[in-house]
Amino acid sequence: MASRRAVFLLGLAAAVLVGTVLRLSTYRQLRAGPRTRAVSADDYYHLRRARFSVTHFPRTIFFDPLMNFPAGGVSIWPPLFDLALAAPSRILHGPYASREAIEREAAWVPLVLGLATVVVAGLLAARLYGALAGALVALFVAIAPGHLLWSQYGHVDQNVAESFVGVAALLAFVASREKPDSGGNVRREVVAGIVLTLAVLTWQGAIYWGAIFALALFIESLRTGRSVFRPAVATLALPAALAAGATLAWTRGLPAPFTYVSFGLFQPVFLAGLAAGLGLLDTAVARARGSIPGREFLLRAAVLAVLLAAVVPFGADLVKSFAGGVGYVAGRTVEASGRGGYVSYPSGWLKGIFETRPLFADGIGLPLRQLSLALFVTPVAIVLWTLRVVARRRPGVHAALAVWGCVTLFLAVSQRLNVYYAVPLCAIASIEAARLASAYIRRRARPPARPPRRRVAVLVVVALAVPMAAGIVEQLRAEQVPGSDLFATLDWMHRTLPRPVDPYDARLFGPPPHPPELARATAVLAPWSLGHLVLYESEVPVVANNFGYGFLDSIRFFLASSEAEALAIARSRRARWVLAADLVPRLNDYAGYLGRPPLLDRTGSGLVPRPAYFETMQARLYDFDGKGADLAGLAVQPLTAFRLAFASRTGTIRGGRFVARWKVFEITEP
Repeated sequence: MASRRAVFLLGLAAAVLVGTVLRLSTYRQLRAGPRTRAVSADDYYHLRRARFSVTHFPRTIFFDPLMNFPAGGVSIWPPLFDLALAAPSRILHGPYASREAIEREAAWVPLVLGLATVVVAGLLAARLYGALAGALVALFVAIAPGHLLWSQYGHVDQNVAESFVGVAALLAFVASREKPDSGGNVRREVVAGIVLTLAVLTWQGAIYWGAIFALALFIESLRTGRSVFRPAVATLALPAALAAGATLAWTRGLPAPFTYVSFGLFQPVFLAGLAAGLGLLDTAVARARGSIPGREFLLRAAVLAVLLAAVVPFGADLVKSFAGGVGYVAGRTVEASGRGGYVSYPSGWLKGIFETRPLFADGIGLPLRQLSLALFVTPVAIVLWTLRVVARRRPGVHAALAVWGCVTLFLAVSQRLNVYYAVPLCAIASIEAARLASAYIRRRARPPARPPRRRVAVLVVVALAVPMAAGIVEQLRAEQVPGSDLFATLDWMHRTLPRPVDPYDARLFGPPPHPPELARATAVLAPWSLGHLVLYESEVPVVANNFGYGFLDSIRFFLASSEAEALAIARSRRARWVLAADLVPRLNDYAGYLGRPPLLDRTGSGLVPRPAYFETMQARLYDFDGKGADLAGLAVQPLTAFRLAFASRTGTIRGGRFVARWKVFEITEP
């Protein structure tokens, strides 16, 4: 026993050490300048919320008047991850920590959460298969590019927190189903419910763990005849109540869309619906068997009445939004808006995000580099877990694993963004593959030549993991920070553009009335994918951003074929400034979203503009600075209401002319 524990602890320590070294590969890039930079655009909105939280802990901004300007919009994420980003600076410096300190200290949080995920995954595997398996799984997660990508130093996006709380929730649930009839199991069920609450308050989509647990409990009930009413209450109804209370406390009466897309009451109502449905099924079966005493039946009826009272008023919206959530994962969604924000994302916006493309859209290479060969043995592991449920071998545990495997595989294959969910699954599937291979080899070999089980297991896991080596190298060599010219442009905007509203004014929390200075504020109209970064760095309101707000107005503006059309869009959004960038790689996609023909022809020498391209605001602003031009019989009309205010020093040569990479224009007509 002591030797096994030593193997596990040494393996865990090695995994943490290796994982730390790999995740610090971004350190020099992000700390190269006077400030600590982040990795992705979403990171910068998390930093915005973290800065609010440092000053007003444990609050953060929920409805932000400075995005989707001038209407404002809901910040779709729950607050728990942003509070985690804020906590180091709040503890070290108090409520008045500087921007630089917050950025510097928040950068360590994803690394810590990534290493915590390594440890929790190891604990889960050790609980299921033993010490060696725990060590191997921890090492697998520590080096997997699919997890490394989202847990590096400075990548302050919530994905790493999703991974941590998700694996922790699975571990807690598995622990609660190992000995469901033991005296102290109610405590384990409550712990599973509390961890699920933390998951939902970290990421709104974590309710899918509730669905996994509900289905696993139902399957366990079918195979064992055991009542699962109590775990339904502790694991599903309890987090519904806790999440509802936390949601109401953080939103403070501000309007929130009822949707899978956004943090709000959808999540606790969905969990309550799962608890009610499972409780009704369990009660009906137990009643038919005559195994419920009268007093217990009355208690169940009271609990179910409370749950149904919370769920029934939202029934139609709940079903509609659940279907929309499945469509979102599958890559099919239709834009719809609700109170304060989106109910469903614009379909064109979703199609335009690289990470939401299917995992195998570009072939087998990416899955192998990100997840290893173990991805292809996950169906085998799912079948094995299912067979163990049928054989009544820890049915609650193996039902949870089988359902988790199916859901995770669907998520990862549907959208490559979700590879970090699949890393622990692939790691545990590699253990199942190693056990199968070991049993087969030892069965075929004669006793003197039989290799030790542990040796076979290690070799199989290593062999499956080999394809990840290329992914690790690729990740370590990747440039994670935008060019300095972009930050120079944003710094110029911060120093030059008027800001009548302090972007961290406590009055922005709401509820209305918001600061009266907002009436004098004007916005920046920029490509939607730069929205979070522009708002954070320039501290000027933005029209379009990475939540999908203003997406269509942004592309309509840049693809407008007349100055009057563009001005109408800008005026409706109170935009005074335009940040122009090179949209050529996405221009045909954007035209397609608007139902227009392509603006560029793909030739052997690259993309060639059609005549219609030169009529767009994108060409007239970005290529010709609003001045117009004569191009071999093609006249590009000058613009009368746009003045070039800034151009970056770096750029490209296009058509024999130098074109700055970033340009800022002022709209001179009110």
